[in-house]
Amino acid sequence: MNEFNRFIFYPVTGWHIGPLNNHQALVLKFGYVDPDAPDVQSQQESRFFGLTLEMARALVSHLSEQIASAENDTHHDTRQ
Repeated sequence: MNEFNRFIFYPVTGWHIGPLNNHQALVLKFGYVDPDAPDVQSQQESRFFGLTLEMARALVSHLSEQIASAENDTHHDTRQ
């Protein structure tokens, strides 16, 4: 079991992102599915999160690294 299987997660279904007017920042809001909610209420939206441009760049970099890692793991698993 890897660490990812040790917690409940909420699948992301989309997002809204854009610049915060008059600030060097972005706002980000996720759409997600709550597996514990009734079907009619399972689609949820998070609050708006604020990110400085430096944090947004770091997030992009970290996401890119994790995508590459996941792709490598997937390619490795299919060869076995």
